[in-house]
Amino acid sequence: MSLLNECIEALGDNANVLSNSDTELIFSAFEDAFPITKWARIDWDKIDEKIKFDSSSDILSYLRDRFSPEDLDKHFYILWDNASLPTIKVKLEQILNAIDDVTAVSFDTWIFSPELGYVIEFYHEGEITIGIVSNSM
Repeated sequence: MSLLNECIEALGDNANVLSNSDTELIFSAFEDAFPITKWARIDWDKIDEKIKFDSSSDILSYLRDRFSPEDLDKHFYILWDNASLPTIKVKLEQILNAIDDVTAVSFDTWIFSPELGYVIEFYHEGEITIGIVSNSM
């Protein structure tokens, strides 16, 4: 079984694998919302509101303090640095519960909410950063 298939299985019910065209649309929204460096990482120097985490276990409590339960119950998008992989639309709690399977799929992983205007970047060297932009969709 491929790492992507293991990830989808670990995410459980309601994990929706997007088509190539929908994946391109979400990537375009992601790149419009967050500046990307030429080495395919978010340019954190250009993001005013950001916070780094040592562990993914701290993310949900941080977001619960910042957003309403209704906001956090919406679907989020999993994006990987490998352009051949599809985007997956799923609820945030499901993503965080399966984060090891999610981040194993490719080197760098982003959890993106165009509606709320934030992203969680899981960089392959172990850095976890949340960035928030005010121009959410």
